[in-house]
Amino acid sequence: MPSCGRGVSPPAVFIGTHALLPVCGALVMENVSLARGRGHVFPAWSMPVIGLFGALPDICTPHLSLEARYTSWSHTAWFLIGVAVVCPMVASFYPAQRWRVALACWFASVLHLACDAISGGIAYLFPWRPELIVGAFYVYPDYWFPLDAFFILLTWFLIRLRPHAEARGMRRNRKADTES
Repeated sequence: MPSCGRGVSPPAVFIGTHALLPVCGALVMENVSLARGRGHVFPAWSMPVIGLFGALPDICTPHLSLEARYTSWSHTAWFLIGVAVVCPMVASFYPAQRWRVALACWFASVLHLACDAISGGIAYLFPWRPELIVGAFYVYPDYWFPLDAFFILLTWFLIRLRPHAEARGMRRNRKADTES
């Protein structure tokens, strides 16, 4: 197993950041929209689906080593093309805002590969160009567990902030209605 730059091998993979990073981004967009009185950006129950697509590359081909990630078909550009086909089908369950959900799900998978690229790299053209590894260890394995804990806490905070943002938007809309 290759070294991660500090003379140690990477530990087992955690997927908390992969699942929760896109959810946090979606919750930020949701909270900003609610606070401005514009309503929900994403339909109910779409956040778990976005998180699932964030974790999807590791769910499809679990890996416990860097070599396994380099030979994983779900960590390639071809996988993203396939996910781009699947996302609209899954998003069809949310007819009101299906394209937002489809884009968020696809972007969640892209974020997963981007996180893996800065955490050891990915062979994005595998199997045609397995020697072409994009990325390196910019985020060392020592930080993976604390990052997972951070995103768990951030997700909890953003979910708890959601009703307050919605109330603020309702006050803003009421104030605008009374001024008209």
